Amino acid sequence: MRQQKHGMMATSIRDLKKELKYAFGSLIDQVLLIQLASDKEDKSTSALINEILDVYEEFLAKVNAHRKSEDKKVYFKQLNAEIRAKLNEFQEKINQL
Repeated sequence: MRQQKHGMMATSIRDLKKELKYAFGSLIDQVLLIQLASDKEDKSTSALINEILDVYEEFLAKVNAHRKSEDKKVYFKQLNAEIRAKLNEFQEKINQL
């Protein structure tokens, strides 16, 4: 599969949430396609889907917690870096399936 580079630089919180949903949904779609191509549900693919969903929910909670941050610009810059790193990590795991 082709490796995708994920960049998360939304201009608003709403856009960031949409981009999160799209990026993590895309990863899940890739795993599901691998499951369909192999004609069996593997424990490793199911575990990866669950892990992707858990991390997605964690990042949504972090986006919603921005109000507690004193410097929002720094907060979102760090959050974007975390998101990109995690998305690339998941992409590597998918490429190894």
